[in-house]
Order: sequence, then C-alpha cells, then structure tokens
Amino acid sequence: MQKRKVAISSQSSASNKQESIENIQETKDNEQQAIGNSQNTTDNNQETKDNIQQVADNNQEATGNSQNSIDNKQNSTEKSQQATGNKNSDSGKIVQRLVSWGFQKSSDRKIDTIIVHSSYDAIGKDPYSVSGIIEEYRQAQVSAHYLIARDGTVYQLVADQNIAWHAGVAKMPDGRTDVNSFSLGIEIINTQEGKFTDQQYSAVNSLIATLKKKYPIKNILGHSDIAPGRKTDPWGIEWKKVEK
Repeated sequence: MQKRKVAISSQSSASNKQESIENIQETKDNEQQAIGNSQNTTDNNQETKDNIQQVADNNQEATGNSQNSIDNKQNSTEKSQQATGNKNSDSGKIVQRLVSWGFQKSSDRKIDTIIVHSSYDAIGKDPYSVSGIIEEYRQAQVSAHYLIARDGTVYQLVADQNIAWHAGVAKMPDGRTDVNSFSLGIEIINTQEGKFTDQQYSAVNSLIATLKKKYPIKNILGHSDIAPGRKTDPWGIEWKKVEK
C-alpha cells in the first residue's frame, strides 16, 4: 500500500513537472510570437514610412513636372511670338507685365522725351526670349517702360508716371541731364548684328502715336544719341521707318 502511494506521488510529481515544462514552453512560444508581432509591427511601420516617402517623392516629382510644363508652355509661347517675318495680329498690342524693380515711384513728373533702346538675352540660349531679357533687367535692377518683342507685342514693364532706370548717365542735345526723370524708355528686342522686324516697326510707331496723344513729346532719340561713346543702341534701327 505504501509503495502504491509512493508510485502515485511520483506519477503526480512527474505530471506536474511535465505541466511546468509545457507551461514554460508555452511561455516561450508566447514570447516568440510577441517578438514576431513586434517585428511585424516594425516592418509595417517601416512600410508605412516608405509609402509616405514615396507619396512625398511622387508629389515633388509632380510639382517639378508641373513647373517644367509651365516653363515649357511659356517658352513655347514666347518662341511662337518671336517674329521672323510672319504677320501677327498681336503686333502693337500692349500687355501689362509690370516689374517690381528698376524704377522710382512718381506722380507729377513732366514727360517730353522718348528714348529708344535695344536689348537681347545674352545669358540664355534664345537671344529673343522676353523672359530672359526681363531676368537680365532684374539682375541689373534696371528697366525700361516698354519692351517690344520680335512679333510686335508690347510689354509694359513700368507705369508711365514712374521713373524707370533706363538711360543711365546721359545728356540731352539741349543740355539737360537726369534724362530718366522726364523720359519714357522703349526697349526693342534685337541683337547687335540683327535687324528689327516689320512687326516691331509697326508696334513702335503705334506706341509712339499713343504716347504723343498723352504727353507733349518733343524728342524721340536713340540711347546712343544721349550717351555717345558709352552706348551704341538701338542696333540696326532704320530711323526712316520710325514715325516721329
């Protein structure tokens, strides 16, 4: 009887040990599962971060593509507007493209002179680029009142009543200096070796006629007339085609 009790106790002890071993094993399994879940969470978090970064990259790429599209459209528009001898219904049309530099505000100045200049884009690939020329003005902090493109489109950069910084050190035939204070500056896009287009002559004549109706214009001169030795523009102009 005593042996049977010992046997039963031993069996019970063995069962308890087996149960303890199984509990330990289950605990280890749970720990391993927890580690696995934690790794899955980490992987998911990383995947989420990667997805967020991908979305950000896609948005940045879309923004860049959009800007490129805008720039390309602007360049295409300007190239289509640059005259090479073809007629254009926009010749003489005045487009407001006011800049925020290159002038001094004024409200009561007396305007009696028009100074004709010529400019081209010496930095970019296209010497006739309107945007490129305006960017050059921005870098130099200068501007004329008007800019005439190759197709004859007239861009107003500075309001007439404001003093645009276009003439520089200059002297009128009548002896007056500080030419900017009483003049309007008109830039016509052309290279030093080029010629003005028919559309540009038509546009400048139309603009001069409009300005003469608004102000008592007495003088229409080239930049070289008021700054000889320092300036040689307007290059290639045929003054006989300009209706003064």
